[in-house]
Amino acid sequence: MTDFSAAGAARVDGCILCRGTEFLPVADRDRHGNELRTVLCEGCGFVFTSPRPSQAEVDHFYRSDYRREYKDSYSPKPKHVYRAGKVALSRLAYLKPLLKPNARVLDVGAGGGEMLYLLKEMGLTVQGIEPNLGYGGTARDVLGLPVQVTSYKAAEVEPLSMDVVTSFHVLEHLLDPVEALSIFSRWLKDDGQILIEVPNVFSRCQWPQSRYHRGHLQHFSASTLSLAGHLAGLVAVDSFTSEDGGNVMVVFRKAPDAAAHRLVAGVLPGHAARVKAHLTQHTPLRHFFTLAPWKRPLERAVDRLAEKVSLGSMSSGQEVLKAVSSRLTTVTLA
Repeated sequence: MTDFSAAGAARVDGCILCRGTEFLPVADRDRHGNELRTVLCEGCGFVFTSPRPSQAEVDHFYRSDYRREYKDSYSPKPKHVYRAGKVALSRLAYLKPLLKPNARVLDVGAGGGEMLYLLKEMGLTVQGIEPNLGYGGTARDVLGLPVQVTSYKAAEVEPLSMDVVTSFHVLEHLLDPVEALSIFSRWLKDDGQILIEVPNVFSRCQWPQSRYHRGHLQHFSASTLSLAGHLAGLVAVDSFTSEDGGNVMVVFRKAPDAAAHRLVAGVLPGHAARVKAHLTQHTPLRHFFTLAPWKRPLERAVDRLAEKVSLGSMSSGQEVLKAVSSRLTTVTLA
């Protein structure tokens, strides 16, 4: 298991977003009680792990260890495909407005390929990038999807070739989200769009102590995610949160003059105070007296029962995805 707290961790000289150097510690442990220091930038309100792991540690973790640690599996089991397929269907509700017939779509962090499979079933031209050997290999070799099993930095994608680039729950894992968004932008057509989804730092749907874990190197709000895009030469054209407030999504387009756009940086006035207040007020005791800690386990139990019934005798991810894709009859493109 990769130790992100090892001596090889990278030193952080300033906030990636505003270059601030004044940080407020907000946590010193992860969800499992292991040492993990998390700070809040007092300049812009960005929350991130400090010190950060090295690039070599991150690359190894996501290539070999991540899925085993989070899913206890090297490659996706039918239940994982079923759950990811359901999530992909729900994401189509807000991805659909960005899609047009014959669009070319690239999914960065494609996992087992569930989203790509559904988009391909809709008649779109798809590509994927997934660093994990087990999951990316399954998407490529079992499902036959055009997935490059490598990092976004090493992937070969033709510049100006994509109508839409998606990345669901990836940016929070990367050492430099601004660099990543800059690279995504290069692949995008001039009139294309990027859809990013990340966990919401303002969420209240989970226990406070569950917020921090070593895989999440940063914690975004719509404001800090939009600022990251701004620094990458992008313009945020829409933002929204999931129904439970747990995730935030931002849609980006290329700035007309990306080089000049990047130069106009700055802090987010008042944002650090709002994030600090939220993290301070979202205590275990207050969470206990909300509906969330009782509603989520009940919903999960119902979901698991439905999952068991739905999977039935299906023994492969392919069978599961065929069943999931049968629900696409209600998803049409303009």
